[in-house]
Amino acid sequence: MPVTPRKNQLYAAALPILGKRCRWQRVEVTGGDADKQQAVQRVLRKHHVVGGCVQVIRSGQAAELYYAGYAKLKPRMAVQPDTLFRTASIAKAVCALLVFRLQTLGKLSVEEDISAFWHSAIRNPHFPDTPIPLGALLSHSAGIVDTPAYFRSFSEGISADELLADTASFANVKPYERFQYSNFGAGLICSLLEYRFQQSIEELIQTELLQPLGISATVDITKADINRLANSYRILPPEKEAAFDAAARLRSAEPITVPNPQRHFLLMSGNLFIAAEEMAKLCLLVMRGGTVAGTQFISKASLRKLLTPIGGGTEHWPGIRHGMGMFLLDDAAVSSRVLHGHQGFAYGAVNGFFFDDDGNGFVSFNSGASEQRVGRLSLLNRDLIQELLP
Repeated sequence: MPVTPRKNQLYAAALPILGKRCRWQRVEVTGGDADKQQAVQRVLRKHHVVGGCVQVIRSGQAAELYYAGYAKLKPRMAVQPDTLFRTASIAKAVCALLVFRLQTLGKLSVEEDISAFWHSAIRNPHFPDTPIPLGALLSHSAGIVDTPAYFRSFSEGISADELLADTASFANVKPYERFQYSNFGAGLICSLLEYRFQQSIEELIQTELLQPLGISATVDITKADINRLANSYRILPPEKEAAFDAAARLRSAEPITVPNPQRHFLLMSGNLFIAAEEMAKLCLLVMRGGTVAGTQFISKASLRKLLTPIGGGTEHWPGIRHGMGMFLLDDAAVSSRVLHGHQGFAYGAVNGFFFDDDGNGFVSFNSGASEQRVGRLSLLNRDLIQELLP
């Protein structure tokens, strides 16, 4: 993944020559104004998108949806408006919405010590007397980091307790002192919720967030319609097979029916399946101040914490500062607007959602695209922002 400037330079040089070519001809559009159709098509082709959906939000309402290309290449399955994509890290933002819904209901507080959610104390060994608030996990400023053991846990069955007992899982910083993006830290929220409520994350997110909003999505791939589920493909180096093979993952998956806090930290760091138009409904919930049919579904105080940047330095993330679940993009070189949003990178997919305070935004999901970035901002997302939210 091209994160450093040097890697980005090499990636940019190789992409036109070695990058997987688009196999589709044109972008389709539904739901209204097609003035931007050619512009969106140019952006998707420029970034070698295998297949994708872009749901536009305008003046606080879902507007046109652009879609193109393929959800699967062998056999070919065209992207449709209701195609389900694996969101990657956008799942973290959805998990944050669940947390703040539970806070609005009075069932937890993001100021609580995470030890209160667990069977034993969780402490940074560098600061054994300092509690770690749940909000610090949400904002990637808890001092918890991703280690080689964390990455081995995908295949080796390493438990949450084993990772928490590893001193390498903790940086020498106090909570809120420094921003350091952590998949383990964000995923640990899922484990904490399962332990406290003794429900699986799938049951929690369905009953407390998605079903009340009438939104179709799932953490459990066994509940997803395989005929709507997209693969993900690496564009560079071009891979013949899917990096994320939905059918293979489905065959090996177990239904998420019971809580498993020791292992479910791997879920909400990226394992959510949803269509672009459904994800836009979650964005609209935030854009409309957390209200649904006149009811405050998520409190205004919770939304402020979700959206307000906190934590320490972000020198490697120019223009981006993270709140408790979403980040603020304030970069005049990208857009004249200050934007809220989140991105998701995994298995070649490059996803994102962005919106402003005036009710305008978009959700973009795909089955593979150029992973080139400026800092941490995907160039695909940058170009979509400049076309749709200039």
